[in-house]
Amino acid sequence: MPARDYPDKRVARGLAKEADLKMLSARIDPALMEYIRITAYETRKSKQEIVAEALALHMQSSRMGAESPEDPFGLSACCD
Repeated sequence: MPARDYPDKRVARGLAKEADLKMLSARIDPALMEYIRITAYETRKSKQEIVAEALALHMQSSRMGAESPEDPFGLSACCD
């Protein structure tokens, strides 16, 4: 007799994240998705973590570029 009386709704490892990633990958270039898969395998990070980090870095660099249009890479601060 089971210890609980509610249905078992466990999902196989990785499937829940894969559902969201499939929707995301429909909007990402296939070559980039392949790079993400390789990076995920090499770093043992999830594909979603890699995409989230890349988006955060992109947003951070976009913000810095908006603050200083003459210096899009922020090099003037270190090379004065």
